[in-house]
Amino acid sequence: MSSTSNDFLYSLITMMIVGTVLTFSFTSYVNPLKEISEVNKLKEILNQVTAKAEEALAIVTECNTASHFVIPLPLTIGDRDYWIRFANDSSGTWLEAAFGRLDGIEGQKYRVYLPRAVYASGIFEGKNGLALLNCSLNGSTPRLILSRKE
Repeated sequence: MSSTSNDFLYSLITMMIVGTVLTFSFTSYVNPLKEISEVNKLKEILNQVTAKAEEALAIVTECNTASHFVIPLPLTIGDRDYWIRFANDSSGTWLEAAFGRLDGIEGQKYRVYLPRAVYASGIFEGKNGLALLNCSLNGSTPRLILSRKE
């Protein structure tokens, strides 16, 4: 009788080990897929905001009037926080984004360059939900400001 209970116990322990190995194998397979999906979503947000910026610049330069856009963005991507901001230097203007908090960047920054010379500034953190994009002319130079909608 004790031989049967020992066999049952060994089989149970073996099945638990096999189940644990399978769980870790599937987890290690799914995590890179999740990462790729989150990066693609962040790049999609960058492209969306860049398209709105180009639209705002076209309106400002053609009509010589200020424009304001409210852009609904997700609070998080997956379970990760993100941020986007405009930056510029002598070589050009771009919109960049990364995961994490603005003061502590988790990984790589992603950038999309604007095709024309503009002054751009402003930061948007994803947990705010609505981004506000203001565009106006400062003399002859278009000016883009990114902020959160209050």
